Amino acid sequence: MRNRWNTLGFIMLGLVFAGMSLYLFLNPTRTGVVPPYRGASVHWWTTEGLYEPGTHGFLYVPAFAVLFTPFNQIQPPILGEILWRLFGFGMFGCALWRLAKLCGLPHGQRRTTHAFAVLVLLAVPASLASLNNGQSNLLLAAVLTLAVLALRTEKWNLAGLLFSSALILKPISLAPWLLTFSVFKPARRALLLGMLGALGLGFLHPDIKYAWGQNMSFLEKLVRCYTPENLRVSDLFGALQKWGVTTSAEVEKVIRAVASLAALGFVWWRRDRAGFFGGSWAIWVASGVMLTIFNPRVETNSYVLISPLLAFAAVSYWREVEGERWKGAILAIACIGLMCDGMGKGIYLATDVWLKPLIVVLVIPLLLQVPESWRA
Repeated sequence: MRNRWNTLGFIMLGLVFAGMSLYLFLNPTRTGVVPPYRGASVHWWTTEGLYEPGTHGFLYVPAFAVLFTPFNQIQPPILGEILWRLFGFGMFGCALWRLAKLCGLPHGQRRTTHAFAVLVLLAVPASLASLNNGQSNLLLAAVLTLAVLALRTEKWNLAGLLFSSALILKPISLAPWLLTFSVFKPARRALLLGMLGALGLGFLHPDIKYAWGQNMSFLEKLVRCYTPENLRVSDLFGALQKWGVTTSAEVEKVIRAVASLAALGFVWWRRDRAGFFGGSWAIWVASGVMLTIFNPRVETNSYVLISPLLAFAAVSYWREVEGERWKGAILAIACIGLMCDGMGKGIYLATDVWLKPLIVVLVIPLLLQVPESWRA
């Protein structure tokens, strides 16, 4: 029976990916955000500038252009598009598989047979927009999930590699990197070496002077992009604005700073109370919250970053906490709600910007408790 449930989970993943691949074959011009990735890779090797003026365009570290090079070289281009998505979606499925390995009945009596299939059912809906667009959010969600799993088992070198790889996928990953560096002393050496490796990849170019200039241009671009212009931001403040409550940029920065300190305090507290198990769980929760509702450039499809966490917490409540399984049901509904931008144009327009931040705000209290399966 366990094998049948696992097979069902893989079938669901396969059907989703096959549907997306067929769509790309039939609509080869609907490439989402991949063209800027391709352009950056081409510009890198032709010694052209990666960053255009303003707050839009290529917003990643130069190392991302190097990382994407193999996919850009694949011909025909549509095959490269599909393989790039397969890489991200495959890693996402791997992260869910690793999470399913933790799920069992109370006191470790035996593992649930349906955990992987349920995790796929709950976590994948929020991934569909990123999968369709080819965004790095999908791969980032997988990398961060695998990173906290490595912290949980005290695999410091692997954790350092994964958290530092996340910096290449998106600069906002500096938040979980710093949280881990601050609280997990045994991981600091691996984190520093991993960051040096990530930065070094951004100098993989025959002209070191050009590579240095592009890295400096990235820092300038990052500063300008902190306050985005003409961007539909789906963070806490974007939701408030949708409801008619306007906040100044200064107030938003102060609130984000306070939220960052609160996240650090939460991780320290959990680390002191429950050791590496509690600290790693707290980093996962704090990172999910900071990278969504407090991220000044978050878009609606970025909420895939928190979907594995919500799915795992839902399964944990169902199997561990007698009398509180309704919390698992709420988290399951939240997982499906994160798919609102893919439920048709009517629902998309009605829920755009405000619903996903609201979902995260409402479920935060359900994520503070460390699941027994995470401690086991």
